[in-house]
Amino acid sequence: MGTWGPGPFDSDTAEDYLDELEEKPASGRLAAVTTTFCAASEGGSSDALPEEVMAAAAVVAANLPAGASLEWSEDYSGVTDWLPKPIDSALASSAMRALESVFSENESFWRSWVNEEEREEARAELDRVKALLRSAHGGGSR
Repeated sequence: MGTWGPGPFDSDTAEDYLDELEEKPASGRLAAVTTTFCAASEGGSSDALPEEVMAAAAVVAANLPAGASLEWSEDYSGVTDWLPKPIDSALASSAMRALESVFSENESFWRSWVNEEEREEARAELDRVKALLRSAHGGGSR
């Protein structure tokens, strides 16, 4: 696996996942991210790669009103329009559960960072995505 940055789309695994999503219509993308979240929540880290779960959660976050104005990736500049709107708060909750399941159980993911500064940058990106997902419950995207 190649990782070149702390962002949710900054790895070969995430890019492969996003390339597959990009080829689908919006309803297919919605089904794919939902399947990813279910695999992570129900099967734990053994059934879902952390990078895929993070990418899927970031796609949901990017499609929320609070996430639409943020810069996500120049390679996927249209990511803010990938899912049908409005984003249901249940989808955001599913993304949160998947992130919590995969990242709380996956200490090897955190140990894979070369140094503490990069690890903290990756944690900050995870926290940013979680904060955006939490905003779905604030009334903006039900």
